[in-house]
Amino acid sequence: MFGREYRDLADLLLNNERAKHFYKDLPQDVKQIITDNGNEIRTMSALRHFAKTAVKTDD
Repeated sequence: MFGREYRDLADLLLNNERAKHFYKDLPQDVKQIITDNGNEIRTMSALRHFAKTAVKTDD
């Protein structure tokens, strides 16, 4: 089963408790990268992907 698609990151965080908790626990620098790409993040899996990618490129 695929997750619901939202309009953008703000909509995802507003309407998905799981995404909200996941985002809340991320380091501030990763949150900034995710926020900068907020228009592209519409699903929980996209949020996880951006977080994982941000951690790898942040070194």
